[in-house]
Amino acid sequence: MPYFSGQGRVYIGARDALGNPQGLAYVGNVPELKVSLSVETLEHQESTSGQRLTDLQLIKTKKGEFACTLEELIATNLSLALYGSTTDHGSGTVTAEALPNPVTVGSLYLLARQNVSSVVVKDSAATPAVLPATQYRLNPKHGSLAIIDKTTGGPFVEPFQVDYAFDAAQSTAMFTQPLPERWIRFEGLNTADGNREVVIDLYRVAINPAKELSVITDELLKFELSGQVLADTLKSANGDLGQFGRIVLL
Repeated sequence: MPYFSGQGRVYIGARDALGNPQGLAYVGNVPELKVSLSVETLEHQESTSGQRLTDLQLIKTKKGEFACTLEELIATNLSLALYGSTTDHGSGTVTAEALPNPVTVGSLYLLARQNVSSVVVKDSAATPAVLPATQYRLNPKHGSLAIIDKTTGGPFVEPFQVDYAFDAAQSTAMFTQPLPERWIRFEGLNTADGNREVVIDLYRVAINPAKELSVITDELLKFELSGQVLADTLKSANGDLGQFGRIVLL
């Protein structure tokens, strides 16, 4: 019997001007993937029999909905979930990055970069005085520090300035991109049919931003993505591909 229980890989990527998929990116482990199809109909009731029987049904619209759960915290998934753009930052150095004037002892101050090292905190005197490392608390990976003593060895001339080196990092800015329309492909196995292979293509999916990111939780972080499967009018409605998507049994 052709029962179905699927597992496999999900790939998501942009479309070119002709509606063809560009390079698709693997989004990592996907424990759940759903495609829902629906139609909106217009019904007509006759008015001769006294029973108002439905004698005609017309399809007004055809719609598809897409939903999947992403589990891996990678740039591809963040860009989709946040309507974001990802930037790869290389390594380098920063000289004389000024802290607010004045600083409040015990407050956390953020450096412009993360993954920092070789940190030197100095004041703004003509001949700068270096603040001993014992008088501030540094989180080098996160790129933040707190001044815990700015009187011992002073007086210091504020603002304090920070010299440091930084290593590579990757950042994704939120809501910098328009609504993404993506080609989605599932390359999978039917584990209920001897691992028979199957391909599912959705040609044009308008993806909604993630409803939430459960950052602090006892469970693994998951991205719940959803979207509408749109008609790809660049394809023939009567062709082998259709206009919404296809399922290929191999």
